[in-house]
Amino acid sequence: MDPQRTFGEGEFNEFVDTDELVENIGLDEDEIDWRKDFIGFDERDERRLSNLEEPLRDHREAIAGDFYANLTQYDEAIEIVDRSPKNIDQLKRTQQAYLVSLATGEYDRDYFKNRARIGKLHEMLDMPLKQYVGQYGVYYDLIFERIMNDRIQDRVVEAIDERLAELDDQQTADEGGLLSGILGGDDDEDDDLEDGIDDVLEETVRDAIDDGMHELLSVLRIINLDLQVAADTYVDAYAQDLERAVSRRDELATEVEEDVEAPIQELHDASEGVATRAERISRMTDKQAEDVGRAATELSDVSAAIEEVSAVADETYQASQRTESLAASGSESADEALSALEEIDEATERVSAAAADLEKRTQEIDAVVERIDELAKRTKVLATNANIEASRSGGGDADTLGVIADEVMSFSENARDDLEEIEDVVEEVREGAVETVDAMDETVDRVDEGTDLVRETIDDLDAIHESAQTTASGMDDVAEATDQQAESVEVIATTVEDVSQAADSVAREAEAVAAASQEQSASINEVVQSVSRLTEPEEITEKPLYEQLSAD
Repeated sequence: MDPQRTFGEGEFNEFVDTDELVENIGLDEDEIDWRKDFIGFDERDERRLSNLEEPLRDHREAIAGDFYANLTQYDEAIEIVDRSPKNIDQLKRTQQAYLVSLATGEYDRDYFKNRARIGKLHEMLDMPLKQYVGQYGVYYDLIFERIMNDRIQDRVVEAIDERLAELDDQQTADEGGLLSGILGGDDDEDDDLEDGIDDVLEETVRDAIDDGMHELLSVLRIINLDLQVAADTYVDAYAQDLERAVSRRDELATEVEEDVEAPIQELHDASEGVATRAERISRMTDKQAEDVGRAATELSDVSAAIEEVSAVADETYQASQRTESLAASGSESADEALSALEEIDEATERVSAAAADLEKRTQEIDAVVERIDELAKRTKVLATNANIEASRSGGGDADTLGVIADEVMSFSENARDDLEEIEDVVEEVREGAVETVDAMDETVDRVDEGTDLVRETIDDLDAIHESAQTTASGMDDVAEATDQQAESVEVIATTVEDVSQAADSVAREAEAVAAASQEQSASINEVVQSVSRLTEPEEITEKPLYEQLSAD
């Protein structure tokens, strides 16, 4: 079995560039020589390891089996084994090959390059460094128990046998054999001989044990060199992860600086804008407070004026009530005047009857009769107009006018009936009736004029009465409205006071906002400085501890 070929059969090997790996960890010929010299590994160790090839081959299966039996006791180790593309049997064969390679290597750059590859494969499986280093402790126990312990004991026994044989041959040649010398000599000679043999055997045992320990040390040295290289691969992986993290951190810092620069500038400008607006708001709220104060003063004046309006409205209301009372009284007087006109009308009817009697005695009454007929027509028209006027005016006065109109209409009709009778005898009373008719015409004219005046008076009084009622009602509404307005003014005054307090509060808040904006601007500057520090390379100025101590 070729150990190097066995090591290269894993699927992960294609992902490992060993040349780049050894270059990264600085593993050149000079570095290898320095490490060998540092731990005392030389050609004698190489010869001792070469002598161990046969026992390593003989015990490789047992050691590999015990190694994985111990490893698979732990869940963490089993988890790592399960990640490997090789199964347990393949891993055991790989372990056997590694064990034999300890004694068959050239211990040059290629040898340690292969060891670097092994360490990298374990790191790629995410085996913790503590577990990788710890498993070498298992190796020490197994190699010592399976090989070195028996080998040292066998070497001691073999050396003793060889030394005794040499002593026996030498004694035989000189005195007849070592045993015969011991059994057949005198006591003093025997004691000297035994002391000499003890010294020889002790020296032989020491030499044999020393050779065995040197072989064990050679094994420990090569394993130590292997472990150094494997640890370097872990450190290199950590360093690469750190470099990637640092690179990513630098990229991220640059991206953050680029991404944050514009928003921070905008935020800074916005913060300054907020501060400016807050100051403007503060000035405006101060002015608003002054305006509100003036408004409060003006509201006080308005409240006083409203109280005066309310008092005037009360006085106007009382005057309207008096006007309404006077209008009602005037309407009653007009009704009385209308009654007087009715009495005049009755007198006129009596005069008309007298005229009728007079017409019986005059032949010249015909013309008067015609005029009376004309008067009857006019009276009828007047009655018709009175009815129309009564229907327009409405109310109690309208009923009175309607009655008058009906009476006048009735009078007109009766007069026409009488005239038809008078026409037959008009010639007899013509001369006496002329004066009577003239007087009656004058009376009728005056009655008509009085009636018209009374009607106009009644209409005016009705209008005054209605106007007075409307005025009184309006003044009542005005009084109620002024009361409501007074209440509204009080509410407005309270609101103005609240607005004044709110304006003061807004002014204080605006000042607080301005202060906060200034603090925000300062914080933004700190953020900018922090972002700048992210992109600046960190300089380590602190001296190492040993330099600090030496300086003290």
